[in-house]
Amino acid sequence: MKRYNLSEIMKSAHTMRKFRPEKYPTFSEALKKAWKVAKFNKEIADRRAETIAYHEAKKQEAQEQAARIARIEAETAARIAMEVEAAKREREERAAKVEAECLAYGYGRGEHYSSFSGWGNYCGD
Repeated sequence: MKRYNLSEIMKSAHTMRKFRPEKYPTFSEALKKAWKVAKFNKEIADRRAETIAYHEAKKQEAQEQAARIARIEAETAARIAMEVEAAKREREERAAKVEAECLAYGYGRGEHYSSFSGWGNYCGD
């Protein structure tokens, strides 16, 4: 059985009637409204624990989702860094291979072939 503070309900009804006589022309109407307010406040108080638990669960879910997102972003960044490093190594290896071939053919000592100038050191006027 629900328990109400009858003194508070009566005080509330008197206050409503005293300060809002145009809205509550009779004490009966003010008392009815005071009872509605008291029941509503009791209902809110009864559901408070449930509401708090719901909001805590939502907060926990948001934290877990943020952690998942951070983990995925970190994994993605690591994977991209590895791919960039592999591409850099591959470019360096290709450049070293081309450099070795050039030295083997005598390029770099002034004996190179260019589609613009052919064989030689001519660089233009």
